[in-house]
Amino acid sequence: MKTNTNQILPCIGVSLFSLIAFTPISIAQPIAQLNNWEFHPKSQQLKISLSATATPQYFQLMQPPRIVLNLPNTKLGKVLTQKEYSGAIQRIRISQLNPNMTRIVLDLAPGTQLQTNQIELQPLSRQKPTRWVLNPHITFYSAKSLLTSPSTTLPPSTNLTTNSQQPLITVPPLNSQNPSPIINSPLPPAMLPTPEENKNSSPNNPKEIPMIEFGQPLPSQKF
Repeated sequence: MKTNTNQILPCIGVSLFSLIAFTPISIAQPIAQLNNWEFHPKSQQLKISLSATATPQYFQLMQPPRIVLNLPNTKLGKVLTQKEYSGAIQRIRISQLNPNMTRIVLDLAPGTQLQTNQIELQPLSRQKPTRWVLNPHITFYSAKSLLTSPSTTLPPSTNLTTNSQQPLITVPPLNSQNPSPIINSPLPPAMLPTPEENKNSSPNNPKEIPMIEFGQPLPSQKF
């Protein structure tokens, strides 16, 4: 049996055309370049400008605390590679991590509080994402504020003062022969024995004191 070559060649031509037409052709993405970056300490926003479309990726590292921003398929342009600041973000470092990756590191100050879900990375234009803004939303506590605690108001101390309504009682000296009555004293004046009574009385011959029954009036004689 003979094969008709005139019928086989057109079939081969159609198959090759179909293979070429429907095979996807991979077009290499152009290498971007970091042309510019700027950081605003008050708003804590980092803005970057690329020469071509690229999608940055960020993550957080601890000990020391820092935020890392990787720019894939990006070369490092003629930009400042390090700058220091005062506040929550103390330093920004930029380097060429590998031939196709540029890395931006934001070094955080001790005492900062940061959660990964609070970091925002958005392009300024969805149609042409060549400019990006990183907003980390950092809560910063300085070392001075950590050492300074809020003052505690103590209640006023109670002073021990003399009550003016209470009488002031003084004790006369022992050698006083004629004690003067104490003014404004609720107690009766002290009755001291005279020298003659002291002479007549002795431990062996005490002065007799009459007994007074209950309900009887006091005697009028002086002791």
